[in-house]
Amino acid sequence: MEVPKTPHSWIPSWCRWETDNPPPLTMRLNILYACAAGFTSANLYYSYPILHILAKDFNTTQTGVASIPALAQAGDATGLLLILPLADFLPRRTFTITLLSLSMAFWIGLCVTTDLTVFLVLTYLSALFTGITQIMLPLVAELSRAEKRAFNISIVAAGPTLSILLARILSGIVANYTSWRNVYWLALGLQGGVLLALWLFMPDYPAINPTPALKIVKTYPKILWTIVTMYWKHAVLVQAALLSYCTFFCVSSFWTTLTFLLSEAPYRYSTTIIGIFGLVGAATMVLGPLYSTFIIKPLGQPLFSAIVGKCVSLIGIVVGTFAGRYNVAGPIIQALLLDAGLMIVQISNRMAIHPCEPKGGNRINTAFVSVLYLGQLSGTKAGNLMYEQHGGWLASGGLSIAVIAFSYVVALLRGPHETGWIGWSGGWRLKPDVKRPEEDPEAVNGRLAEEVKDG
Repeated sequence: MEVPKTPHSWIPSWCRWETDNPPPLTMRLNILYACAAGFTSANLYYSYPILHILAKDFNTTQTGVASIPALAQAGDATGLLLILPLADFLPRRTFTITLLSLSMAFWIGLCVTTDLTVFLVLTYLSALFTGITQIMLPLVAELSRAEKRAFNISIVAAGPTLSILLARILSGIVANYTSWRNVYWLALGLQGGVLLALWLFMPDYPAINPTPALKIVKTYPKILWTIVTMYWKHAVLVQAALLSYCTFFCVSSFWTTLTFLLSEAPYRYSTTIIGIFGLVGAATMVLGPLYSTFIIKPLGQPLFSAIVGKCVSLIGIVVGTFAGRYNVAGPIIQALLLDAGLMIVQISNRMAIHPCEPKGGNRINTAFVSVLYLGQLSGTKAGNLMYEQHGGWLASGGLSIAVIAFSYVVALLRGPHETGWIGWSGGWRLKPDVKRPEEDPEAVNGRLAEEVKDG
C-alpha cells in the first residue's frame, strides 16, 4: 500500500493514514458512511412530491417538470458509469469530499434559479456527482472482516433505503407549509453536515491502485473497458447481477402498479394513503442487520441466502397478486415480503461479488449496479404495460412470478463453489472454499483487519 510520505496539512491529524496503525472500521464510522450514502441519495427524490408545485412556480405544465426526476436519475447513472470507477485509482477521502463539494455547488444553483431550463441542467449536473453510496458500499466491503462483512454492508445499505422515504416526507411537509425552495435549502444543509462530518472523521484511506492523474487521463478509456470485460471474466458477477436484476424488476413493477390498484375500485384511496404504503416497505428493508445475522451468515454461501431471499419475495408476490384485488392485506404482505427479499438478495449478492476484483471494487460495483438500474427501468415499463394493456393487477403480478421463476433457473445453473459458468463442482457445502481472493493479505489493498466495534 502506497501512502503519501507527507500528509496533506488540510487533513486532520486523527484522520491521517498510518500504515503501522490503521484506523479500525468502528460502528461510528459505519453509521457515518450510512448517513453519507443516505443524505446524498435523497437528492434524487426530493422533487417527486412537489412536481405540481414546481410546474406552477416555473409557469409550465406537469409534462414540463416531469423530466426533473428523470434527469436526476440520468445524472446518477452517468456518474456511476463515467466517474465512480475512478475511486479505484484515487484516495477515497479526497475523492468523496470532492464529489460532494461539486454536487453542493450545483445544488446551490437549484435553490436560487428561476429558469426551468437552468434548473433542469443543474439537476443533472448535481446528480452526476451525488453517487456517494457507490463509494461507501465497496469501501465498507473492503474494510470488513469476512465474518462481519454482511452486517456492515447491511448498515450502509439501509442509508439509501431510508433516504427515499426521508426525502419524500421532508419534501412534502416542508413544501406544504413553506416555499418549495426551502426543501432544497434544507437538502443543501444536510449535505453540508455530511461534508463536515466526512472531513472531520473519514480516514485518509490510500488509493487501491495509486495512479498519477495524467496517467489516469491517458488510460481512462481502458479503465472503462475493464468494466465491460468483467462480465465475461467473472461468472459469479453475471449470476449475481441477473439475480438482482430480477428482484429489482419485481420491486419496481410492484410499486409502480400499486398506485393504480389502490386508486381504483374497491379501494379508491387518496394519494396520502397510497404514500403511506412506502412506510411498509421501508420497515422491512431497514432490518438488513438482522437478515445478515440470522440468514446470510448462518448459510455461509451468498448464493443460498440469495435463494432464500427469492423465496421470501415469491411468497409476497403470490399472496399480493391473488389477494390484492379483494383485500388490502394482500398488497401489505407483498410490500413487506418483497422488500425484505430485496434486502436479503442485495446483501448476499454484494458478498458474492466482493472477492472478484480485490483491486477493482468500484469497477465491479459499477458493472453490478448498472444491471440493477436496467432491472428498475424494465420493471417499471413492463409493469405499466401489463397493467394497462394485458389484464391489470393480475397480469403484472403474473409477470413478476415468471421473472422470479427465471431467477431460480439462474441460481441453480451454477453452484457457489463452481469456477466456471455452469455446474455444481464443490457440491452444496455451506463452508467457503479454503482459499479465497479476499483472504489473501496482498490481494486486498487497504483492508483493515479489525472487527466493527463500538467507537
